[in-house]
Amino acid sequence: MKSIKLVLQNRRSFLLKTLSSCVACSLATSDIFGVNNKLLQEEKHKFDSESKMTEQDVYNFAFKQWYIPAMKNLMKQVGKEHFIKILKRASDMQYERNNKNEVDYSSNTLQRWASDIIKGCEEWNTKLTYEVLTNNEKLFEIKFTECLWAKTFREAKASEIGFAGVCYKDYGVTKAYNPKMQLTREMTLMQGDECCHFKWTMEA
Repeated sequence: MKSIKLVLQNRRSFLLKTLSSCVACSLATSDIFGVNNKLLQEEKHKFDSESKMTEQDVYNFAFKQWYIPAMKNLMKQVGKEHFIKILKRASDMQYERNNKNEVDYSSNTLQRWASDIIKGCEEWNTKLTYEVLTNNEKLFEIKFTECLWAKTFREAKASEIGFAGVCYKDYGVTKAYNPKMQLTREMTLMQGDECCHFKWTMEA
């Protein structure tokens, strides 16, 4: 009888110790993971934290507060006509190739261009509202009825700066993609029209 009580006591003691150890392990594990999580958070640089800004807030910060005032001041110094001219030229230069003759444009087709444009529009759908009008081997036509760039620049009374510095790049991008591709655009939101109407064709 005494031996049975001793066994029961030993079992009870073992279970209590084991349970205590498990709880301790759990707490220790949680503490370790907590430290690791804290370390991971500390390793993330503050510049990578969420900005908590709307799309409009971002554009106001980037353009209305900094870019547009600087461009307006520059325009005052050099004169409006000359400023718009050199800003358009600067937009073109961003996409000029130094080795045009060495580039193989055979894979840069109108169909591939259309696919890339549509994909880009889908990714930027919080900044643009668009409609594809025509998409075939001879013509890619798309219309934009809302554009955050145009809205931001027009609100800042800087549509001419916006057209020369932002919209005009579309011509340079087109030429850089394939010199045989042509862009026709007679309407833009930036210039006060009801839409941006793009037409791309490819020379035979």
